[in-house]
Amino acid sequence: MQNRTSRGTRQGAHVSNKATYGSDGLSREAERDLVQRAQAGDGQALEDLLAAHQDLVYRTALRFTAGREEAAQELAQDVLISAFRNITKFRAEARLSTWLYRITANLAKNRYVVENRERERFSSLDQPISGDDSERPREWAAAGPSPRQEAEGNQAMAILHERLGRLEPEWREVIVLRYFEDLSYEQIADVLDVPIGTVKSRISRARRALREVMEDVLEEGHA
Repeated sequence: MQNRTSRGTRQGAHVSNKATYGSDGLSREAERDLVQRAQAGDGQALEDLLAAHQDLVYRTALRFTAGREEAAQELAQDVLISAFRNITKFRAEARLSTWLYRITANLAKNRYVVENRERERFSSLDQPISGDDSERPREWAAAGPSPRQEAEGNQAMAILHERLGRLEPEWREVIVLRYFEDLSYEQIADVLDVPIGTVKSRISRARRALREVMEDVLEEGHA
């Protein structure tokens, strides 16, 4: 995943390819040891710690960004950089993955707000303009599936990613954490810092919202 970490390398959040850990392969003891060393200023320990979780971060970022690879790479980089800069703030009683999920969810929400603001700012460009072109609205290229989606040939997943992108961040994050990352209600509550009852309520509403945006696909499947 070196291509996903080039910007992080320039900013100090380099992720080593030498680490032998998988995205979820660290034992609790090994993780705790790396965290303690990283918080004490051991740069290699921090590199190994982030390397052990970089695939998890990217995978989650990909869900939060509706399958858009470039956006997911940027979000994952931001998460790793934030973790690099704030490792001393991590409370070791929780798993590092929980902390990284929380950072990813928060940064994804921030990106959603910024992107919406930009869309609103430029929405007037889609309106008819004065003069000879007043009857011709501007045309913009439609976003197609990512190279990864095309390579995988997984149309259903591409559609699901796209429809997830239509949900409000509050609904999208619980769907991603529950059904893609397979977190328990308790873990999601910890990630989002909300009561378990709130998690269950959000998941119920999110499922309804997802069914609504998937209605045409579901009807086509039953046709």
